[in-house]
Amino acid sequence: MATCEMCGTDRVTTFLSEISGAKLRCCTRCIESNNLTVLERRIPVQTEVRPVLAKSKVYTKNIGKMEKEIASDFHIRIKRARENKGWSARDLAKRTNLRLNDIQKAEAGVQPADNVLEKLAKALDISLFEEAISDPERTIKSPSSRSMTIGDALDEFLGKN
Repeated sequence: MATCEMCGTDRVTTFLSEISGAKLRCCTRCIESNNLTVLERRIPVQTEVRPVLAKSKVYTKNIGKMEKEIASDFHIRIKRARENKGWSARDLAKRTNLRLNDIQKAEAGVQPADNVLEKLAKALDISLFEEAISDPERTIKSPSSRSMTIGDALDEFLGKN
């Protein structure tokens, strides 16, 4: 798709035409209304369609990442370690190349990104992660008189039963 050099219409198919000795790319409407001769028509190029071979990807879980999760008291650990070193929040921000706002949010309990946690842990020489406790299997109680419903599963998930 192109722009007609005669009428200025955008996104139209154009053909090379001769107008008073000048060669212009014109749309079909201009060619027909002005009885212009077409010098060149673009022939659509046929592209060869080849089947794409599907590559199978094997995804593996990062076992090391799964075994650790952020400590529930990470914000207390950060603040306590910073105060033990005698640093202000501004000092810690400068040493870790983070914004003061990020430090303040982390100390307030807002969980930052993992890379921010890693910087803080390294600068303060503390551990902010703990072993993950995973429970892959869980038994769900269901009334014996009927089968389990979605509502029963939701109640069980929310701890109502």
